[in-house]
Amino acid sequence: MESAKKDFFFCNRRWFLLALCVLVFFGMSFISVPVCERLARFFAAHVPGTSLALWRHVIFGVSAALVALGAFWRTWGTSYLTTSVVQDRQMHTDRLLADGPYRYSRNPLYFGNILFSVGIGMLLVPGACLVLVAGMWILVRLFIRDEEAGLEATKGESYRAYRAAVPRLFPSLSSRVSAAGARPRWLQGFCGEAILWALAIAETGMAVTLDPAWLHYRLLWAFVIALGLYLWARSSTRRPVAGSTV
Repeated sequence: MESAKKDFFFCNRRWFLLALCVLVFFGMSFISVPVCERLARFFAAHVPGTSLALWRHVIFGVSAALVALGAFWRTWGTSYLTTSVVQDRQMHTDRLLADGPYRYSRNPLYFGNILFSVGIGMLLVPGACLVLVAGMWILVRLFIRDEEAGLEATKGESYRAYRAAVPRLFPSLSSRVSAAGARPRWLQGFCGEAILWALAIAETGMAVTLDPAWLHYRLLWAFVIALGLYLWARSSTRRPVAGSTV
């Protein structure tokens, strides 16, 4: 019972994330001007010699870059953990993972979540953006707290040494621990995070063309394909390892 209480947020993380997304997207329907458009209008009005179209390209490009960076960090981390572990409701603390992105950040998947939430938040109205980013930050802190408690309980001194060397969330510029020799499974990692890549591609198309269709029916088709890749990746491997998961 005590263990279940400690793991509550981690084990139910998908429901917390789903509730956050539902809350945010319900809020999208009340105001029509998203953060990206507001920023583009602001800079176009205050920077002489520039046009609204230019700033739309730039701001939507920044949003797309943040989503792509979030997808990259999650793909990098998932390629070492496998999708089945990343999405497992149970916490895996049987082995301490210190390869790939885990040499720079103890929680690269959660760092990817933060980048992704800011990028997507820029497509939302200000209130929904604030709820998404602040809500993601709070949930990530709770998930990390649960997972760190489990790792310290099972790995003891080895985890405390790793924790002292590697930043908790925001990655260092250089690796903080030596590689342990694990090999990434990039295809499996990419397919496992294909939904995020579909969003990144759709946003990039919007940034380049300024055509809203990239965020409407084209995104829908990309999402369907990405969902198929994700389901394949999740079912194709069942390799238990420890590390940061969401």
